[in-house]
Amino acid sequence: MKQNKPSAQTATIREIARRAEVSIASVSRALNGKPGISDALRDKILTISREVAYQPSAAARQLISGKAAVVGISLGRQDIELRPYYILLYQHLTVALHQQGMVPIFFHHDQTRELPERAGAAILLGETGEDERPGVLRAAGTPFVRIGNAGEGFSVAPDDVSGLYQITRHLIDHGRTRIVFVGGELDVPRPHSRLSGYQQAMAEAGLSEQLLSLPHRFTSDSLTSYRHLNRFLNHEGAEQLPFDALVCATDELALGCVAALEDRDIRVPEEVAVTGFDDLPTLATGLTTVRQDIAAIAAMSVELLSEALAGKAPRHVSLPVALVLRETS
Repeated sequence: MKQNKPSAQTATIREIARRAEVSIASVSRALNGKPGISDALRDKILTISREVAYQPSAAARQLISGKAAVVGISLGRQDIELRPYYILLYQHLTVALHQQGMVPIFFHHDQTRELPERAGAAILLGETGEDERPGVLRAAGTPFVRIGNAGEGFSVAPDDVSGLYQITRHLIDHGRTRIVFVGGELDVPRPHSRLSGYQQAMAEAGLSEQLLSLPHRFTSDSLTSYRHLNRFLNHEGAEQLPFDALVCATDELALGCVAALEDRDIRVPEEVAVTGFDDLPTLATGLTTVRQDIAAIAAMSVELLSEALAGKAPRHVSLPVALVLRETS
């Protein structure tokens, strides 16, 4: 009699069990947030599940508990899931949801109208001013949490304004006076909280703001900032640099700027200081930046989602950030 070949899902669970030296039942308890194992063992199993890129079977879970156990994670229209920030955030969200017995499913922006049919709740990333997703989910009665600026409904975000204010003040206090803010689509009318922090510090110091607005590209942010900083310098064509510091909205943008300056033999930080935001592991090595606690953001997102599902009053949570001083300033 021909035996059915184990599914990729089953094979992956078996691999997790083998690596953790536990039973498949213990793996199931850890992945589904069930009692019966120690916290240390649960953490070990969840760590291994990330290492083997475990993807939970939403279909199987829906047969047991319906779509209420499924949480749709949705990116904004102009975001791509391969950005290092989103990879890290998605990993933390997956762990936090598993610990509550919930299953995350990824939804592209253009799948928003399918989300209420397949998931009982949602977490929205990369929201913009004209974003249609909140309206679609409200109309369908689907609870959701936004990771982004305060607004209607539940939301959580790092304190972007404070972070950029602190890092700009740091540069000003160390003698930098021609400071340029580098960010994406700064001319688009929507909340630019990180830009606001920069503007606040510059205004207090009586300094003129300078902006380098980058177009959106479905490519590397570092490559985009590298190309446009080079074009900016070519256009200026002056012997003296038009700036002595670059305050970048993300670590990825900062790394592209550092590369462009170094290729022109412009010394960082002696001639130009460069700063980022996020403090992404590995990428931010050596970079002065603002650290946001991505794990805490993920955990708070899931906590707020539980409140939304329970029908509690909406609230916004702003999480603290920290200035990290390294070699580029």
